[in-house]
Amino acid sequence: MRPEPRAEPEGAPGHAPQPEARARLARRALAPAAALLALVPACAPAPAAPPGPPRPAPPAQAASTLDDGELGEYRSDRFDLRLPLPDARGFRVEDGEGPWLVATHAASSTSLLVRTWREDGRASRAACEARARLWRDLPRPGEGLTAAERRIDVPEGFDTVVAIGVADSPPGAPIDGFAVAFGGSGRRCFAFVAETRAAGPSAEQLVAERLAVVVEISLGGLRLLREIAPAVPREPPP
Repeated sequence: MRPEPRAEPEGAPGHAPQPEARARLARRALAPAAALLALVPACAPAPAAPPGPPRPAPPAQAASTLDDGELGEYRSDRFDLRLPLPDARGFRVEDGEGPWLVATHAASSTSLLVRTWREDGRASRAACEARARLWRDLPRPGEGLTAAERRIDVPEGFDTVVAIGVADSPPGAPIDGFAVAFGGSGRRCFAFVAETRAAGPSAEQLVAERLAVVVEISLGGLRLLREIAPAVPREPPP
């Protein structure tokens, strides 16, 4: 099915949103996600939900917001971390031989990329981000609308900055939202990237809700298990 056309802004019937109007819409839509950044430094690690009676399947719209499924936690021995996942049953996690842990939630068009690694010298936040971008094409806040950016204490003791925003796109196109976080501590680096896409009249709201959930639960609750980084080989620059 083709995505439904996006709702037009008030006061401009029959016209596509102009860049200024689109920016205002995006800022307003991402406000819930941006507001959660104030809570992340104080977030305690999110425990796995205890088993309970089976729950009825949520409606399709609710599932696409990520916040109606049961909370779970994925443990990566390779990267030596615990990653909380909203609607954990809906995520497919790939943690084999690739350079990243990849968690995909097909129902909401949401993906997470996470990894830790060891540097030969001091792992500053800037150096960690530069290294991660050599390995993979990642969202750049400067190339889209950044709704919020701040320093957070995740993982604990790391100098980490997270940015939340939406990518530039033409009027009527699907909206791509992102949250990127890079941090360093000692000789250890950390990278977390969340991306999601939505189309139609509720696209802005869906993108904001999904980002709010993964920032609060997955990023805010992420824990490292040991002080020494796991021995994951570093990829050579391309």
